[in-house]
Amino acid sequence: MSNEISRRNMLGVGAGMTAAALAAPMLSAISAQAQTSGALGTSTKPTMSLLDARTLLDAAELRSTQINVPMYVLVVDESGREKASIRMDGNGLASLTLVPMKAHTSLAFRAATEVLAERFGANTARLNSFTGTGEFVFVGGGLPIVVKDRLLGAIGVGGGSPEQDADVAKFALDALLRRA
Repeated sequence: MSNEISRRNMLGVGAGMTAAALAAPMLSAISAQAQTSGALGTSTKPTMSLLDARTLLDAAELRSTQINVPMYVLVVDESGREKASIRMDGNGLASLTLVPMKAHTSLAFRAATEVLAERFGANTARLNSFTGTGEFVFVGGGLPIVVKDRLLGAIGVGGGSPEQDADVAKFALDALLRRA
């Protein structure tokens, strides 16, 4: 009986070794694909890096200091999730609500929020249909972040006038594009 168990065990070990030997080239190919694509069977897409987000925040803080307006700056990734933010001393409470909405709006529509304000401003019904959801805001300070024709996320800026907010957002995006 122990002889029989021993043979079975040996056959099982041999079969396992054979399966492993047959699977090795396939696993190697899958591993190589995962290393180049980032995930099994999918291709990677460019994303907002922390370095990108810091570049945006640093430039926005610099410009905010130059114009002497304390800003709240929020950078979101392509999924609309926060990547990084900075809220300067003296920034008003309204920014905490408006800035995320600016980033979300510019990401969703893939356009600057001040451009959307101009586009929808004459069409009150359409403007109200979007703003009535409580998710979108059409006032300067939101920009999509597009690098090499790829949407990486968005930036929302608030604390000044709509023109100042838009200026700071554009200054930050220009700094990122110069680095890219």
